[in-house]
Amino acid sequence: MTNGIGRMSGKVPRAALVLSCAVILLFCVIGDRSTRAATSPSVTLRLIEEIDSLSTEIAAIDRDYGALIANLSVFNLQAEEAGEARRKAEKNLEAKRDELNGRLVALYKSGRTSWFSVLLDSNDVLDFVDRITWTERIAREDTRVLDEVKSAEAALRTQQQSLIEKRRALQSKCNWAIRRKAELERKLSECMRRLSATDPVLGKVMAVPQTELSRRINAYLAKRRSPLTGYGIVFVMAEQRTGVSARLLVGLAHAESSCATAGTYWRTNHNAWGMKGPQPRIAGGIPAQYGYCTWPDWEVAIQQAADFIIHYWGRAQTAMQLPGYCETGGPGSDWEKRVETARNAI
Repeated sequence: MTNGIGRMSGKVPRAALVLSCAVILLFCVIGDRSTRAATSPSVTLRLIEEIDSLSTEIAAIDRDYGALIANLSVFNLQAEEAGEARRKAEKNLEAKRDELNGRLVALYKSGRTSWFSVLLDSNDVLDFVDRITWTERIAREDTRVLDEVKSAEAALRTQQQSLIEKRRALQSKCNWAIRRKAELERKLSECMRRLSATDPVLGKVMAVPQTELSRRINAYLAKRRSPLTGYGIVFVMAEQRTGVSARLLVGLAHAESSCATAGTYWRTNHNAWGMKGPQPRIAGGIPAQYGYCTWPDWEVAIQQAADFIIHYWGRAQTAMQLPGYCETGGPGSDWEKRVETARNAI
């Protein structure tokens, strides 16, 4: 049988050999392409980055819009006060105009009287001099009042035009903010729909209002193409619930599994922290698989990883507060440095 097979193999056509080589090369090419595809940014990561960008811009618009509305309210109050002052000034101007029209200087300025008529109306020379002095004094005073009236009228017109322009500018900015926010919210809604279709758990998590810390965590994880990207708000909520530092939890994931991109158990157990189980005494109990804690998804994993820390070490904030967590850990160890480097980078 062996010899027969040997003889048969000696008669294999050269074309079959060439075909075999071609098949092998094809598999190599496909394998190489698969590797490149695996290392390229995933749809989920791109969606998370877009959602975070849109959410950040919407938050900025909300802040700007709030400031615009506050400014507009203050401006409307100032405009109302200015309008009341303008109405009072206009009444005062009107009264001054009436006063000017009723006084003798108006007749002199219009050319409808002269010193000759004053002379005719005077009883004697002294009376004439008194009248002339009086009218000159009135003329000087009324000229000053007339200039004030003209200046006040010009100032009122300028103020009114300025108020109109400022209100128009503020209203235009408010309208732009409303339109832009509506546009961004439509895009955000579409991204959330696509993310929920891809990963329902992550879609639910990303729908929670984000914080500055959660965005920093997501940005850190996104740079490492970590499957934990998008769960920044869960780390924050775990910290709020237990007191265990969210940044420390991320630092531990970095030291133990390169943020869930290396090793096995992050894939099978959602365990990025190298935590061993089972842990029945921890709240809710943590089952084990292959000797390591196992969780159904990243949301549960992050919360119970925080429970794991607080159960054994309390409200830890740094790697130095976790003696015994890692067999090769300890003061000044490479493990401690990896944890702290990641924690401080967020």
